[in-house]
Amino acid sequence: MTITTIMLGVVTGLALASIYILISVSFTIILAASGVFNFAQGTIVMMGTILAFILGVHLGWAPLITAAATAGVGIVAGLLTHFIAVLPAMGRTRSFSHTTMLTTIGLATAANSAVSILFGSDSHRVPSYVSDDPLFLFSIPIRPIYLVMIATGIAVTILVEWVVRRTSVGHIFRATLEDPECAQLFGINTGKIIAIAFGIAGGMSALAGLLIAPVIAASAYSAQELTFYGFAGMALSGFGSFAGALFGSVIVGLISGIVPAVANPHLALPLIWLVVVVVLLVKPSGLWGTAGLFGSTRIREV
Repeated sequence: MTITTIMLGVVTGLALASIYILISVSFTIILAASGVFNFAQGTIVMMGTILAFILGVHLGWAPLITAAATAGVGIVAGLLTHFIAVLPAMGRTRSFSHTTMLTTIGLATAANSAVSILFGSDSHRVPSYVSDDPLFLFSIPIRPIYLVMIATGIAVTILVEWVVRRTSVGHIFRATLEDPECAQLFGINTGKIIAIAFGIAGGMSALAGLLIAPVIAASAYSAQELTFYGFAGMALSGFGSFAGALFGSVIVGLISGIVPAVANPHLALPLIWLVVVVVLLVKPSGLWGTAGLFGSTRIREV
């Protein structure tokens, strides 16, 4: 084990963290707005990898056009998830969160099966969007695609943060996230805001799949593990905290990048969940979560 090996693991971990951040924040947006753990997010990530192959490789579209189209399809998929698996259960059961867990899992299972039938179960290689020739930083070889992943992840996160913090639409969105019941009393259409949250989350998840496609390839099953990593980042940081989702995903990314570089790669996932379990046993609200100060009433007891 050398310093170069460790630094390679760090760079790889940061690249993976940029993907986990998109997935974790998408989980957080939906959870904070509606109290729903949307287990269909992994399917949308998987769709992103497949669209990267179909649009970018099979049809030969330019990377930016492919990215825009993939994000658009992800937004539509997020909205469909809301209208099919979540909206019909709203106001009809006291165990709303539990019901939507089952409906989103069911929708994800059906969608995964449909994609595997139509697309096949084989993996399809997606070429890097940039040169495969490594860049050297202090004699450390770095794949350019990792830098693209890091830069895109940061840019999308900053954009979402700017929209939420600096625009009038963002202020309405934040009011709904902070206290949906009070927002509804002030005339805000919380149902529309929840639908928007699903759309934004879908676009981010699809973009995450597109970004990671050159690393993991495109298939009906290749992106499922990413969902667990993104979920772990959210759980580690604290359910409902955007800043926490970012830092939690960085921790998860570094573990998943460094452990395979210095030890058995199969140890990464168990170690991540061991850390998550220990943190939640010590602090159930997560490292950065504060019970009762974020999200809808359905998750304030977290």
